Order: sequence, then structure tokens, then C-alpha cells
Amino acid sequence: MWRKRSAFLRQIVTGYDVVVSAAAFFATLFLRDWLARAEDRTGPIATFLKSVGGVPPGINPSDYQWLLIGLAPIWAVSFHYSDSGDVRLPYRRATLRYAKATALGLGLFILATFVFKLLFVARSFVLLFGAVQLVTLLLGRVALVEAAKLLRKRRGDAHRVVVVGTGETAVNFATSLRRHSPWAVEIVGFVGLPGEKADPRARPQLGFVGSLAGLLDRQPVDEVVFAVQGKQPEIFKDAIAACDERGVDVLLTLPPQYPSSGTVEVANVSGFDYPMLGLRRVPTDEARLAVKRILDIIGSAFGLLLASPIMIATVIAIRFTSEGPILFRQVRAGRNGRKFTMLKFRSMVVDAEALRAKLEHLNEMDGPVFKIKHDPRITAVGRFIRKTSIDELPQLLNVLVGDMSLVGPRPALPSEVEQYQPWQRRRLSVKPGLTGLWQVSGRNQVDFEEWMQLDLRYIDTWSLWLDIKIILKTVPTVLFHKGAS
Repeated sequence: MWRKRSAFLRQIVTGYDVVVSAAAFFATLFLRDWLARAEDRTGPIATFLKSVGGVPPGINPSDYQWLLIGLAPIWAVSFHYSDSGDVRLPYRRATLRYAKATALGLGLFILATFVFKLLFVARSFVLLFGAVQLVTLLLGRVALVEAAKLLRKRRGDAHRVVVVGTGETAVNFATSLRRHSPWAVEIVGFVGLPGEKADPRARPQLGFVGSLAGLLDRQPVDEVVFAVQGKQPEIFKDAIAACDERGVDVLLTLPPQYPSSGTVEVANVSGFDYPMLGLRRVPTDEARLAVKRILDIIGSAFGLLLASPIMIATVIAIRFTSEGPILFRQVRAGRNGRKFTMLKFRSMVVDAEALRAKLEHLNEMDGPVFKIKHDPRITAVGRFIRKTSIDELPQLLNVLVGDMSLVGPRPALPSEVEQYQPWQRRRLSVKPGLTGLWQVSGRNQVDFEEWMQLDLRYIDTWSLWLDIKIILKTVPTVLFHKGAS
């Protein structure tokens, strides 16, 4: 139950932060208007402003107030994806997450001013608001945390938890719950297992698991946590049944044969009467994935518009320097092995695929990937567009239609996938990308196994912020030709 409350609390904190940001917005309007009137004042602030370039021009606060309609959802998205709603964070980490949320919110704010042509928005206001918002959020977090601490001390009716297990795992769980739960939680005690070596810190001990039913009848218990590793749930059958009969919540550790990473969920399938345990090793937050797709559409459309002069010049260069089509179309493996046609500017001679067999002995990459630094099949123009990654620009169309994403593992050839080891196939569990950790980590200078590990690390640690960081790192990587050939 406290887990559901914690999730609800994060939503409350996000709403609270939006309100605090609105207050910061109005404070910035007041401060910016006050600074604009400093011309008529004397004093150190007016003197300083005049010495660094003059007093900023005046603004019309009524124009800015309408921005709140669009900024409120932007702030909510920024806080959600920066995970700033966790009240268990120490102030240092909370500051970093608020800084991330503020930067993301300002970036979306600036983008909106260009898209919707909000010419009245002053740059000085945007920068000033970023500083005021960050400071206000931090002050608001301190006030919220201190109020929560006071509320926990005064609240007498705590969520009462019994921990099954007396080993180190059980003690660590209880310690973590006491320290980090934002709600009032009371550890009633520990229940041992026959033959289990008890940790001396597991106090008080309330008996053994066989007597759990009597314990639940003697005193109020809200939840029983089976914090025992390496034990099959079958040995707890009677104890779980006792909890179920009495309406007491149960939390179980997974058996050792289940993976420790990934997302675990209990699903109820329509028409099937038994709950089923679901294990996922891929990103599962549908809201974040939807935002990722929206960013893919916006980013690819904006990228095509921005890169159109370069793409037109490339089309002309390929047309007048070599025979054959402008675009190179190749079937690649997408998410979970789905086939799609990937687009590139043609950088090789027309019969390049037929010539590959004669060059296999020159392959410089280990694993199933074929790479040659000085590939004789590459044309003069092709060498330049590959070095600058211009040949990849048509894949923005693949991103726009949904075959690819801006960030993700690079799409592999089906023939390469056939040679993957089982653990390497997991890189196909997400949509392939235009850029990824491999591109910003050395590219062709990274061996095949490390490349695969980088892709799996991306999948396991995926977040929108990680995508943004990879995109930002891709720009200097492309400009300085790091790892490209």
C-alpha cells in the first residue's frame, strides 16, 4: 500500500512544483518589470545595470500571463521526465534533477517561442525566469520536506509491516524502508524461517513463519513482506494464504531464476483466471515512449528542414560524379527483427554488394559486421559524405515514418542478426536509431562485443534525458569526424 501512496505522492509533488513554478513566473514578471524601471531610480542596482549595458527595455506583463496556459504542461512534462518528484532524494541530488528539469523546460519554452512566433518574449526574461524558477523550486522542496517530516512525527497511525526473514536481506529492506519511505511506516518485527541464520539486527523477532496466521490475529498488520532470497515461493504457501484470508497485503521477492534487472509486473489476462508474472527488459513507460515518438517526429521534420540545402547539394554531387541511383536502399532488421527498408545516400559503386564477397578477407571488424577503413568500393563523393555522416541524413525519413528513432541501436542487416549470440539479440528489442551510445563512444574504434554491450546499456538505462545527451554528444562527434570512416 505504501508503494501506491509513494507513486501518488510523486504526482502530488509534480503538481506542487508546477504551482511553485507559476509563482516563480509571476515573481520573474515583477522582477523584470522592476528592473526595466531602474532608469528612474538611483542606487547600487541601477548603477550596476547602467554600467553593464543599460537597463533592459520594458515589457507588458499582461502579454506574458497568457503563456502560463502553455507553460504549465511543459513544466509538468519536464518534472516527470527528470524524476524530480522523489521526496526521498537528498538536497544535492534534488538540485541536480531540478536543474535538469529547468533546463528541459527552458529548452521547450524557447522552442515554442520560435514555432509559434512569440516575438514579444524577451531573452532577458527567459534567462531570468530560469534562475528564479530553480531557486524557487529548491526553496519549495525544503519547505515541503520539512513539513513532511513534521507530519510524520505527529502522525500516530502508521502503516504496519511485518518482515518475513531474519537474514541480511530482510534487515537491509527494513532499514531502507525506515529511512526512505515518505510515509509513516512501522516495522512491527521479523518472522524467521526454520534453519535460517538470524542477523542480530533483526529485532524484534516475532516467531516463525508457521505461526504467522496467529500473529496476524493478535495484532494489526497492514502488510507482510517476504524479504528472503534464494527461496521458492511454494514454501510460503500457507503464510501467503493466511495473509490473503485476512486481507493483508503481500510483497514477495522473485525466485533466483528470474532476472534481477528489467521491469516486473503482475498481469491479469482477460478470460484467464490466474494472475501472471510479466518480466520486461525494455522501456515500459507508455507516456515516456509516446513523448519519445513525438520528439522523433518533431526532430526528424526539423532536421530535414535544416539539412535540406546539404541534402540537395549531395544529390547534385552524386548525380554528376557517378552512375546509379541517388539513394541506397537496404533491408535492415528493426524492432524485434521486423524488416524495413533503410535509406542512405549512395556512397559506393552500384555493384558494391556483389563485390563484398571478394573483400571479406579484408574485414577489420570482429563479429558479423563488415567494415573496411579504405574500402575500394567507395566513390570520391561517398568518402566525404561517409566521413561527415551526410550519407545518413535520408534516415530522417525512416524516423519520420516510424521505422527508426532518433536515438537507439543502429539497425543491423538480417544476415548479421542470424550470426548474433542469444544475448546480443536483445538489442533488437527496441526501435533502431539514427544515433546511439556506439556513435558517441568511438564508433568504428569500438570492437563488436563492446558495441553490443553499449546498446544493451542504453536499453537498460533508457530515459528521455539520456536521448537528449546522446543527441548533444552526436553533434561534435559528427563535426570532428570521430570514429567515422
